[in-house]
Amino acid sequence: MKKWKKIAEGYDLRIPESELERIAPSLDALESAFRPLTRNIPDDVEPAITFRVVPETGE
Repeated sequence: MKKWKKIAEGYDLRIPESELERIAPSLDALESAFRPLTRNIPDDVEPAITFRVVPETGE
């Protein structure tokens, strides 16, 4: 599995180690679930570079 602490450090996320240890199993599970699906993505499909969530308006 991925080294989530190193990834967080590389992105300078400053996540406390205790929090990384808490969420690492969930990240590993997501990686295990979604990684096999990447085999079905054609080579000519461009990856999403960014993703932005637009806040919902309180109407």
